[in-house]
Amino acid sequence: MGATVHSGPFFCARRAQAVTPNLVLAVALLRRQARVSITHHETGVPRPKLRALHWELHGRGASCGQLPAIGGATIQTRAQQVHAGLFATLYGRYAGPGLHRQLAIRAVIAAYDLYRLMALPHALLDFNAAWVIARDLRVGTSELRHCAACELRYFVASASRLAPTCPFCALYARRGGRTAKRMVLPRTLDGPSADPDDGPPAPAGSDTEPS
Repeated sequence: MGATVHSGPFFCARRAQAVTPNLVLAVALLRRQARVSITHHETGVPRPKLRALHWELHGRGASCGQLPAIGGATIQTRAQQVHAGLFATLYGRYAGPGLHRQLAIRAVIAAYDLYRLMALPHALLDFNAAWVIARDLRVGTSELRHCAACELRYFVASASRLAPTCPFCALYARRGGRTAKRMVLPRTLDGPSADPDDGPPAPAGSDTEPS
């Protein structure tokens, strides 16, 4: 008998014909530490095969346990609320208006990857939490709201122990700031204020003043 090929069941050339789009998607999800239950739900690949793939990809068994029925229960701090809002905003950009009709798993992957790039090394959400946020946005138990004070969008979830208010303003006040009806964002160095009353920044190359 010839030597065993150690490239694994997914990558092994002798099984190339068995590779399907759903299996490719399953590997993409498992690489991001998605739960077997989520991966099975999104791809239909049998759970035993997913557990074997997880072991091959990560060298350990897949995590067990149920996902929260309502994802807001996992949002315990204002910092987590900020990160949830960041992911939700990115997901909305990728999923488009259809995010309230169905969960777009490829949009979840794209939004999560970009969230990780933006938040590392302080990312507070794993892929499973991101998937739950996307699911809750679809069913309506979570939403993005607009803050009239700081003019930012923030994430609100049912079952969260946090008040359904803006986390940015809450964190700002916690550090000694005072919020008003309308917060004026700080001025940039040698530039106009971010407040719209100051008008938009001058276009690049317009250094000369009008005559």
